[in-house]
Amino acid sequence: MVPDLLDAFGKQQRFADGYSPLYAQLFGIVAGWLSADGPDPIVEWLVELAAARRPFDLTLLLPAALHRDVLAGEADAAPLAALYPTTGGHVPDSSAPLADALRRVILARRDVLAAFIRRANVQTNETGRGLAWLLPLAALGWPAVHLVELGASAGLNLVAERRGYRLAAADNPTGALLTLGAANSPQFTAVVSNNPDLSGRRDLTGHQPPTILSRTGGDIHPFHLRTAADELTLAAFIWADQPQRLVRLREGIAALRAVERSAAPVRLLPLHLPDELPRFLAGALPQPLDAPVVLYNTTVTMYLPDGRAGLRRHVAAWAGRQNAPVLWLQWEPPDVPDLTPPVTDWQAWSADLWRDGEHRRLHLGWVHPHGAAIRDLNLTGLFAI
Repeated sequence: MVPDLLDAFGKQQRFADGYSPLYAQLFGIVAGWLSADGPDPIVEWLVELAAARRPFDLTLLLPAALHRDVLAGEADAAPLAALYPTTGGHVPDSSAPLADALRRVILARRDVLAAFIRRANVQTNETGRGLAWLLPLAALGWPAVHLVELGASAGLNLVAERRGYRLAAADNPTGALLTLGAANSPQFTAVVSNNPDLSGRRDLTGHQPPTILSRTGGDIHPFHLRTAADELTLAAFIWADQPQRLVRLREGIAALRAVERSAAPVRLLPLHLPDELPRFLAGALPQPLDAPVVLYNTTVTMYLPDGRAGLRRHVAAWAGRQNAPVLWLQWEPPDVPDLTPPVTDWQAWSADLWRDGEHRRLHLGWVHPHGAAIRDLNLTGLFAI
């Protein structure tokens, strides 16, 4: 088990390097403990936890459990609070202060941390991912749609049209190629590089999003935000040196609350992908369809036992039978052999459209998993539809 844990924490360290200095240190510290000789009570504790959780899940659940204690103001977590920017702390220049604080807090709180890690499910509510459907729909110009998210967690990206997005060129990151969403000011910026395909498309700025007729999210463990404790747990999965992401999360929760009493509130339903997808879609949408369906998923297929194969099979079979257009948008690792990400761990932005008995598949570009940067954006195929 130790080699698997070491590999998982090492991979997370490489992903966080240059993106989250604090968590790059944290993952590296844990990897160092796992690779050290001699007995270590924390390593023994991690191995015991790994008997019930996948190594990858543990790399996200451990920091979330720690961050939750910090955000909750637990006295024993104070050594970490001093190093966590989300609570006014400062990231240390070297890993030694963090290593000392981590060891002290884990040993003091290990029973509470273990209880959280055993019961919690990884929540990846990166609310910038709503761009995955908002920009393609702006290009298409459909007046009304049904919106469905696979792997929705708390469903915050189902209200993306109420947020604010700015796309900026890499050579002018403070400018704006275009803006989207109803927020008074941009909340998210995506830096577009390598010939951004937005020339002459400034008309998309201020574009009125389609009427959302329904918003349905499916997840193996739907995360309903019913209490302050629920909101705290969701916030804990934000990386602790990215306080702006925490602000964005809270704005997303406010947007979710704003649609609760609308004609299209967010509905979250249990869904075990891929096999339950036909049943889920049959219950989530009107039949026959009265408007196009926009189906999307972001960073989901890595959790599925057969990757994207079963999901693609079920979506294609269902979409091909519908009387209205179906657009399936994805931010996922590429599943086409000749597509290689320009940066390790970046994801392919793809679109599949079924309409009038025909199926088209488009590669829209490459995207950072959190939506902070885009390369090789190509919306030509959508503009032409």
